[in-house]
Amino acid sequence: MTAKRAAVLQVLREGGHMRPDEIYAKAKEKYPGMVLATVYNNLHALCEAGLIRHIRTAEGADYYDKTPTPHEHAICTDCGMMLDLELGDLAAAFAAKTDLPVLSYDLIVHTRCPDCCAKGN
Repeated sequence: MTAKRAAVLQVLREGGHMRPDEIYAKAKEKYPGMVLATVYNNLHALCEAGLIRHIRTAEGADYYDKTPTPHEHAICTDCGMMLDLELGDLAAAFAAKTDLPVLSYDLIVHTRCPDCCAKGN
């Protein structure tokens, strides 16, 4: 693994769910010569290797997750913070009710995070 790829992975592991621009800003602190295209290329390679997960939202924002195993997410409609959800084996529940195989799925629940709820927005 290249040093820049390792830096992108480390930033994501430290930050959780992040957008490419956030990863780029943090990685650039360690490697001032880092360019955004390098971040995108390394994110793609890390996804292909199964080390991270790419999450697309309905709004068009891309997030990357340090946890590559299937799980659900909640996203705050106010601030955009993404949280992990553990809702059990939804693929098995779907298959049991429909007799259809689940090839893949992404579930994102839209909500308000505790901080935004506390602000009373």
